[in-house]
Amino acid sequence: MSERATITPYLTVNRADEAITFYEAAFGFEEIGPRLEDHLGNIIHTELKLGNSTVMLSEEMPQFGNKGPKSLRGTCVRINLQVEDAHGTASRAQTAGAKLQSPIEDQFYGHRAGRLIDPYGHVWIISQEIEKLSKEEIRRRTDEYFKQVEEQS
Repeated sequence: MSERATITPYLTVNRADEAITFYEAAFGFEEIGPRLEDHLGNIIHTELKLGNSTVMLSEEMPQFGNKGPKSLRGTCVRINLQVEDAHGTASRAQTAGAKLQSPIEDQFYGHRAGRLIDPYGHVWIISQEIEKLSKEEIRRRTDEYFKQVEEQS
């Protein structure tokens, strides 16, 4: 039986070698490989580990349909990174080259969270649980939040 998680994100980036260095510095990932390269030295596959999770990563290869967010001019996928210190993680990621999309703030659903865009176009939600909420409390707060949003519109 495989030791892999049921779902593993697979990121496509331009400059995979630089992206690995960024993910290590920004979020603390460790490259665990195997690193596979084509005849030009492009990384066509590797794996990065953080905590109990892995992310697969490869260089853009348009000839095989593999394009990253920059080539696609955006992404509809967000990666949620659960951390112990949202402010510290966001600061470290910004120092490494990420851009803040929305500030790290306490959220109605019991997390301190915000969004970053990495230099390769992937969106990361940096999330730190600050309250344990029941389903009922989350539902109540969600209703209240969206009621406020509607009133402001």
